[in-house]
Amino acid sequence: MIVSRLGGRRAAIRPDEPSAAYPAAHTARRERPGPGDGRRGRPARTVVELRRAYGGATMRALLGASFAPGAAGASTVVEVRHGTPLELDAACGCRSELGGPLAAGLPSDFVPAVLGALVAPPGERPLPPGLLRVDRAAFDPLGSGTEAFALAAALLRQALAAQVLGGDPVAVARAALNRW
Repeated sequence: MIVSRLGGRRAAIRPDEPSAAYPAAHTARRERPGPGDGRRGRPARTVVELRRAYGGATMRALLGASFAPGAAGASTVVEVRHGTPLELDAACGCRSELGGPLAAGLPSDFVPAVLGALVAPPGERPLPPGLLRVDRAAFDPLGSGTEAFALAAALLRQALAAQVLGGDPVAVARAALNRW
């Protein structure tokens, strides 16, 4: 489903995007204590894509992940599979709902921003215990950057949390677009 807002802000949420699956030589990992409230989530998978006009440029990013619940009281683990640094001549064959094709994969340049946004910031409720694994990603060789992937990762975390806890990921996306 595509969610649009005025001012060049657009996002798409879908259950999966197989063309965004990519081989990854590396995995970055962060662990955070579970919320300790005894709640358990349910398994989920989602893919988010964003397109945001910013000045004269258009930022684009696509990220997808799965969540597998863990035992109550356990940690929440975030794993981000990634490749090598950004290549400007990457082949673009990943389907996009918001523009032309993207290049499948997650360059290592964007991993710190993705990890930082996937681990809930202070004041936001963390995901229940389990494993969140990013295994879908795509980028625009000229229009992707750290900020685009940080926004996509934050949106992914919020949409996945809504699914895991029985909420509405589309409503979450609309609220996020209003804040951008």
